[in-house]
Formats: sequence, C-alpha cells, structure tokens
Amino acid sequence: MFARSIFAPSALVVLAGLACALSVGCSSDDERASSPPDGVTCTSVTRVDSAQSLVEAAATTAAGGCVVVSGKITSGIPISVGEGVSLVGAKGSRASIAVTEAIGSSAIYLGSKAQLGNIDIVSSLKVGVSLTGSDVKIFDVKVSGAKNAGIAVTPVQDAVVATLEGVIVEKNGYGVYASGDGVELTMTGGRIAENGGTSLSAGAGLVVVGGAHVNLDDVTIEKNQGTGVLLDGAKTRAVLKTSTIAENQERGIWAQGLQGSLDAPALEIHDTQISKNRIVGVGGVELKGIIIVGGSVKETVASPVPTNLATNELVGDGLGIFGGSTDFKIERTNFVANERAAGVVDGSEVGIIIVGGKVEPGPGLKFVIQNSKAEVQIADADRSVVDEPLAISAPKIQTPSIF
Repeated sequence: MFARSIFAPSALVVLAGLACALSVGCSSDDERASSPPDGVTCTSVTRVDSAQSLVEAAATTAAGGCVVVSGKITSGIPISVGEGVSLVGAKGSRASIAVTEAIGSSAIYLGSKAQLGNIDIVSSLKVGVSLTGSDVKIFDVKVSGAKNAGIAVTPVQDAVVATLEGVIVEKNGYGVYASGDGVELTMTGGRIAENGGTSLSAGAGLVVVGGAHVNLDDVTIEKNQGTGVLLDGAKTRAVLKTSTIAENQERGIWAQGLQGSLDAPALEIHDTQISKNRIVGVGGVELKGIIIVGGSVKETVASPVPTNLATNELVGDGLGIFGGSTDFKIERTNFVANERAAGVVDGSEVGIIIVGGKVEPGPGLKFVIQNSKAEVQIADADRSVVDEPLAISAPKIQTPSIF
C-alpha cells in the first residue's frame, strides 16, 4: 500500500480555519444560497465562491449538508470533503475548482459517504480526486491536469466502495487508478481518454491492481497514450459491459497474473467493442478464468515492438493469450480485420475455448495456435497454420506508483 501524503486531510481543518480568519468570512445558509443539482438532497446549503470559503465549508459542514460552488475557484490548499458532505456545482451552471502549487498529493479528498458532482476539477498535483472512504459517489464531473492519476481509489484503513456516474477523466498522467483489497469501484457511463506520460505504464486509461474489483457499464476508454485497461494481480477482478475500448496507443485490454475460473471468472467482457488499439486488442499473460461474450475485437494496428525473438517486429493481434494461461472461453465474439492475426495463443495449457462469432482476418491471419501443450477448441476454418511460430510481445507491464 502506498504511503499517505504528509498533508493529512485532518490538518486541512486548521488551515481552513486560518483561511477563513483572514478572509471576509465563509458563506452560510441563507435565502441567497445557490441551489444544488437535481437529485441531491441537503440538510443545509452553504454557498461558496472563493478558495477560503470553499476550504472551510468542505471541511466543517455537518454530514448531510451541501457545499455549492459558483464560478471558477483556484485554491493553493487541497480540499477535504467531510463525511457525508456533498460538494457540488450550482444547478444550471458549470463550476470549476483548480488546485495548484499545494502541499499534499491530491487536489480533492473525499471522505466516507461524500459526494462530488456537477463540477470540473483541474489539478496540477499528483492526483486529481482521491477516494479513501466508503460509499463515495462522483457524478457529472470532469477531472483533468493531474500529474499522475485523475481519480485514485485507494483504501487507507477500511474498504472503499465508490460509484462514478457520467464522469470524464482526461488529459492526466493516468486515468482512473484502483488499488487494494476491499476496493469496489463501479463506473457507469463516462469517458477515460487522452491520458499520457513518459513510461511504459504511463498514459493507461484504467489501472486496477492489488485485488481491487471494478465494474464498468457503458464506459468509453479511448485515445490513451498507454494501455486502455491494465489489470494486475491474482485477486484483481473486472467486469466490462457494453463498453468501448478504442484507439489506445498500447494494448486495448491487458491483464497479468489474474487467477479465477470459468465458474468464477477473474475477468468478464460482455458485448464490448474493442477496436483500433495497437499491438493486442485484448489479452494477457499468466491468466486463469477469462470470459469474453459478444462484442467485437477489430482493426488492431500492427506496431513495431520488441519480441521474444530478440527482434523488433510488427505485432497487431486481436487476441493474445500467453504464458501458460488457461480457462479462457470466448463466445459469439467477432474478430475482424486485425492487421497481423485474429489471435495468437502461445504457450497455453488447457481450457482454451473459442466458439461462435465470425473471424474475418482481413489483411492478416486467422487464429494461430503455437507452442501449446494441449489442443485449443476452435473450428478448423478459423485457424491459420504458419511455417514458423510468430514472434510475440507479452511483457509484464510495471504498474505505476501514483503517490
């Protein structure tokens, strides 16, 4: 587990008090208070339009209360949202908060049962929004500008259960980062896009590691500089439904070390469109218990990468199953026009089943089965036989440290 910032959220109350003491005063409930967005229930409403009043109100408002932001606020102090508090932009307008040059790792800290909604967050710190408490919700929020993760879900003590609805995370070092046992992250709608950095793992859209569990429904992950979805760890789990993983500059979906079974999968992908990613559309190394149902994997772009043959070669495969992986089932999924091959199964053990769907190789090969100990269940018409094994690129990607 990563170390916490030296700027603990509890210390923000002291700084907030000082900020208010130096200002004209913090806003309080009155008839002039801006309304919260529809669907947000408040026991009290505090209107803020300055950094001083925002820091104070977020840290000191009682549970159930709303802090309503108007206009654009720039703060040099991170904002700690107290337990059960809703920090939201005013109804009918689009507020924004920028946190710059602050002491601490994250621009916004959300405590248990806190909400963040109807607002843009811009951060030049390591993390845009840090979720460390349970029952946290973010809705209709755009997060950008963070050096590392736009949104980080990392438990400090207890489990973290978080919900993202209609959230856009773009132009950060990474997109969304979920790490650790006890993390349950659900994301519905929204977009993770155009994130980028300098290392192999930088620029990943969604990073799930260390036993975290994520559920995605109708989410678009596209145009990231690194891998679209990066999954790592034996206990890590993910379910993707009706989503789009497209035009990522490394792999589309890449998993490593996940250990499940066909009865209790480590990764499920349902009715998801995976297209125009580079190197591999979906795949991984040392995996067990992966199910892909419906959807398509298409137009994977061949790119020059180092391979197991100690050469740089063009690799662009729809599916890549490597490193003794087993218990794969792919059903009714279409593989179309992937530049090198519809898929490569290399060094597999047993339990690789590919049924239904259509295989349209386009300029490339169909499925290539090589260096495998057991027969892979796939129709003969969907196979290509090659004279020499294809070069493969299946490195374990180092997962990033965000704090």
